[in-house]
Amino acid sequence: MITVAQVTKKFGRVMALDGVTLTVGSGEQVAFVGANGSGKTTLLRALLGLVRVEGRVTIGGVDVAREPEIALRSVAYIPQIAPPIEAPVREVVRAHAALRGKAEDATWERATRLGLDVSATRSKRFSDLSGGMKQKLLAAMALASEAPVLVCDEPTANLDGEARASFFEQLSERPKTSVVILCSHRIEEVRQLVRRVVELGDGKIVRDAPLEDLLRDLRAFRVEIALRDGARAAEDLLRARGFEPCGPRRFGANLAQSEKVALVTRALADIGEDIADLSVTPVAELYTTPPAAVPHLKVVA
Repeated sequence: MITVAQVTKKFGRVMALDGVTLTVGSGEQVAFVGANGSGKTTLLRALLGLVRVEGRVTIGGVDVAREPEIALRSVAYIPQIAPPIEAPVREVVRAHAALRGKAEDATWERATRLGLDVSATRSKRFSDLSGGMKQKLLAAMALASEAPVLVCDEPTANLDGEARASFFEQLSERPKTSVVILCSHRIEEVRQLVRRVVELGDGKIVRDAPLEDLLRDLRAFRVEIALRDGARAAEDLLRARGFEPCGPRRFGANLAQSEKVALVTRALADIGEDIADLSVTPVAELYTTPPAAVPHLKVVA
């Protein structure tokens, strides 16, 4: 379905991709993971024909660089950052439906399932929507296109819990032959959506393995901390202690037992007033227990 052959990309002196080669077959769900600057976003953009690269990317046997209008017909994309569209929402949906050859109602139905108030949204400008509303609409349009390949960049970052659950449900309804490729920092997202993980570092593939292999290497506990608005000093403190952003004002880290106790105790002592929510979950249970049943320690001041 998708082939990436010796793809290289430099930005000035920075080697963003260095001879990356991989194949994604029909029915696969793959996550691109890695630290900031590892090359995962550039690889995602290369698949979409958004950056010129050395090497070759094909989708369904069609070269993305030479015939993008044909290769990308089979691809739908959910971006992390919504485009700056000034048109009314109804016009955006109408144009997208026309380009895809789909009924507009298909998008509205998907959006309703994601929790978007369709009647109140149609006449608004797309640019005036909240981040969560934009994400729901973009996800609805991508899902309604029924494209064989779905490419997602942090697709649930701005979604509430109910919308996230609906998104996972709608993905599960896609044909078994469809392909999902995503970039994500959220553990639960990787668990829900993929079976294969491609890890990048310094522009190269450092691991390409089934999800189960990755899980064996993870540390024992997942700690996530949600902060109140404006807690910038607390954000800096969490980053300094190894926590990474995993949602709006939310930071997470995988920790061993001893690290978990020490860091949670220190966080409560140092920034307790800034913490809106704190959860500690055994990593093994994250991957074997439905989200609603995962043990959850909630701390609210």
